[in-house]
Amino acid sequence: MTTHEHEPLGGKNPTLGQAARAFFTFHSPRIFAVVLPLLVATRVAVGGFTWSDLLVVPILLAVQPFAEWLIHVYILHFKPTRLFGRTFDLQIAKFHRAHHRDPWRLELVFIPRRAGWLGLAMFSAAWFLLAPTPQMALSGVVGSVVAAFLYEWTHYLTHTGYKPKGEFYRRLWRYHRLHHFKNEHYWQGVTTHLGDRILGTMPDHAGVPNSPTCRTLGIEAPTDLPGPP
Repeated sequence: MTTHEHEPLGGKNPTLGQAARAFFTFHSPRIFAVVLPLLVATRVAVGGFTWSDLLVVPILLAVQPFAEWLIHVYILHFKPTRLFGRTFDLQIAKFHRAHHRDPWRLELVFIPRRAGWLGLAMFSAAWFLLAPTPQMALSGVVGSVVAAFLYEWTHYLTHTGYKPKGEFYRRLWRYHRLHHFKNEHYWQGVTTHLGDRILGTMPDHAGVPNSPTCRTLGIEAPTDLPGPP
């Protein structure tokens, strides 16, 4: 694994508290800090809690590894495609390519606003379509937002100078940096690598060649970002 050019957060090794305080200076965590309490308050106000609400937890634990893998491989690493004589690209893929080009530019670590609101609408629709009751669906939305918040926090932390302490986070930290600095075709998970293990993208890093396209994702031209993240 190659080394990076510079450390974020002023080139120092921040404490977890310092990293957390910096975390909430960015747009996405601030949105979560408003939306998540509102959703929790709404769920409490609706009431009607049953044991079925607890099913949200194993459902999310089962879905999250594959959701992260599929989104990373097919959406974040989407390449511009020619359709009907025009080039089609995804805003979130543009931001992700910029993120790979400069992994320590922290504002590019987070889910872009448009993609975040679209994602909220899509998984909310899925819960209300598939859950047996509106109450369980709302619990599912709350759980999904919590999962997304944990994703944002974990991804952000791996791109700061904070050094891993526990073994669980150390593994996440190591695999994500391998993804950025050794080979972008592997280690697609962020909060979990179960999807990588099952879908074949979790090799022994010693046998993986260094990819020349880790920083460009195969798109040599610089990305023109469509406005702020």
